[in-house]
Amino acid sequence: MHLSNPQKNLVGLCSVALATGLLVSNLSLPATAAPADAPAASTQTFQGPAANGPEAGDNGEATTTYAPSFDESTDRIIVKFQDDAAPLQRNVAVAEVAADEAVATESLEPLKETVGGALVLEADQMLDETELDRMIETLEADPAVEYAEPDYIINAPQAATPRNPPNDPYYAGYQWNMRAIDAAGAWRYATGEGVVIGIADTGQTGHPELSGKTLAGHDFVSAGQSRDGDGWDPNPNDEGDWGPQVPASMWHGTHVAGIAAAYTDNGTGVAGVAPNAKVQHARIMGVNGRAYTSDQAAGIAWSAGVPVPGAPANPTPAKVVNYSEGFYSATCPRVLQEAVNAAYARNVPVVAAAGNFGANAAGTSPANCLGAIVVGATAAGDVMTSYSNWGSMLDVLAPGGAVGSDVWSTVNTGRYTQVGPGYGPLNGTSMAAPHVTGIIALMKERNPSLTVEQIRSTLQTTGKNVNGYRFVNASRAVQAVPDTRSNYGLVGAIGAYYWANGAQGRFGDPTTHELVLRDGGVAQIFSRNHVIYWTSRTGAHAVNFSGGIGGKYRAGGYENKYGYPVMDETAITGGAVQKFALADGRRYAMYWTPAHHRTHVVWEGGAIGWRFTREGGTARYGFPSEDEVAYSYGARQTFNLGSADHRFYWSASTGVAVMNGRGGIFNKWVAMGHAPVVGFPSTDEQAIPGGVQQRFRNLQGRETLLVWSPSTGTKSLIAGGGLYHYWLNNGYTSGLGFPTTDETAHADGSVTLNFSSGAQLKWTAKDGVQRIK
Repeated sequence: MHLSNPQKNLVGLCSVALATGLLVSNLSLPATAAPADAPAASTQTFQGPAANGPEAGDNGEATTTYAPSFDESTDRIIVKFQDDAAPLQRNVAVAEVAADEAVATESLEPLKETVGGALVLEADQMLDETELDRMIETLEADPAVEYAEPDYIINAPQAATPRNPPNDPYYAGYQWNMRAIDAAGAWRYATGEGVVIGIADTGQTGHPELSGKTLAGHDFVSAGQSRDGDGWDPNPNDEGDWGPQVPASMWHGTHVAGIAAAYTDNGTGVAGVAPNAKVQHARIMGVNGRAYTSDQAAGIAWSAGVPVPGAPANPTPAKVVNYSEGFYSATCPRVLQEAVNAAYARNVPVVAAAGNFGANAAGTSPANCLGAIVVGATAAGDVMTSYSNWGSMLDVLAPGGAVGSDVWSTVNTGRYTQVGPGYGPLNGTSMAAPHVTGIIALMKERNPSLTVEQIRSTLQTTGKNVNGYRFVNASRAVQAVPDTRSNYGLVGAIGAYYWANGAQGRFGDPTTHELVLRDGGVAQIFSRNHVIYWTSRTGAHAVNFSGGIGGKYRAGGYENKYGYPVMDETAITGGAVQKFALADGRRYAMYWTPAHHRTHVVWEGGAIGWRFTREGGTARYGFPSEDEVAYSYGARQTFNLGSADHRFYWSASTGVAVMNGRGGIFNKWVAMGHAPVVGFPSTDEQAIPGGVQQRFRNLQGRETLLVWSPSTGTKSLIAGGGLYHYWLNNGYTSGLGFPTTDETAHADGSVTLNFSSGAQLKWTAKDGVQRIK
């Protein structure tokens, strides 16, 4: 944790380590080549299109059994000798165990070398628990032995937990990196089930190893830096990052995502560290890997579920965010630090690459931002690479690759634009970071409430020493996290609510402990897709995430946007309602009706929602058929009751008024150019003898009156104008009748208006209003 370093304890650095050896800068700096003493990067090659990916539910997608299952007997032992142990010492140690008369085996032969240079010894028969204990004790008493343990036989298939090792063809021949961190050992205890990994990078490509697990993401690259040229939008597609300093697209985000979470044990391609985790891309790098620092900060914050102005709430926020980038900067940009701080406050680690300059990471951002978990790179053979940044900012090391020990993962086969899925090598601290990100996803599966500092400490204390830093061990890190996925307690107000409102029959069993949320709230998740929330302001209430209201709450960002439930979901005539409140007092009501097949929100503190609620709500106006729609000059929301559409409009100058969305006045308003031309209604429709009328006011202050009768339809005139006042003062509808034309301007500057009585009025600037018929 390096607490003695005042720059360290909140964030780390992430560096783009690519096959070309280039560093991508998100400032207006040219890309910088790797230092001369760094290993030359491998030429990027591709192995052609991948086979089809797994179907949902096959080959390790859903883990339902978490505890490892193994026979108490095995015919193999794993022994790791000290690095300085001579061959003779090793042979003597093995021979001594094999000669033990208390062990019923006549031979103990070396079978193969395994992770970290450990040796697998095979006996000629099965060894029981007592024999194993005696052999392990004898081996570990020898000073030449670093450790020894039974090579247990895993059985009872872990409900689709990937095999150990998996059957992915690249695993044995190429993925030394996965074996070095003992990823397969960690899969006995967790596979990332239920965890979302945020990939803040170049975006996503279609790949069978990732597509089925990729959640909806977002593009945060501004138009000037983006090949698609359309700025922020919900499409995080990787358009290719080739440019002046990047001669060919590297599909960096796809490569990083594959290391962290590619499907595993599906007989195809590569294995990922957290094979059952979901992936979500925030595109924060554009052409030539460039992007504004503020855009990158936004992508990181959004990934962690932090509200970002200009972007929709993230409905599936990540529990860990990978940020594989780096640029020279003496200090961390404040906006980037703010993003990391916000993620840190939500217990979401930002995992950053240390950088590829072979220099002190304190001079590279985001490595010098406080709070991130910073990762340096190793090559095969447990040696730190010369290109990896170093120094007190580093938390841990992980495989980053070098010539001859490349890190293989998912890519696209296109040189510039996307062509098809494939596999290829990239090297650098960018590749080291997602190994750690995947391990954190495994840890978070076992305990979703882990803090960033608990994670940092566990990674360090379970790692081994490599060049003075701690090299991560996935299996040991995951086992060090107490499993909180079972035997969850029911306490306090949530427990009382559970027992008083249907208990297991309604909610199912708890699947988490109480989770600490924002603004003093807590929540507990239950197996029947319910979550019970509590705050001191709102009390305890449940949200049913299998229903339309729960789906709307989830899509909007849960408590981040709508606050906490202040009532249970309640059936009302025609549908259901549930209300929510934020800590600042804003209240929202979610209405669901089968007639609309969806849920819409009424902001009860807004002018439209206040009038709707005060005047009878759904009983008078029906259910909302849309959320409130914002204009630059006001807002609208429509409610439907049977055959009637009640359209509420609000602006600062007109207040709230209601239109009949299926009436003649509404149709005339639309035909005249609606709000931009005529303006918003300043009154409701008003009944007059024989018909109705409604006033409108536009942004320039001009008022228009629309008048309707069954025989004349809807006509327009200037409200408060001379023709209107003459009509009003001369019998109105009982005198002149209803207008049969709009006010009509003529070339001579006059304006005329005809009426159903046969009367015709004419206005001129000289004579004012005259009746000419």
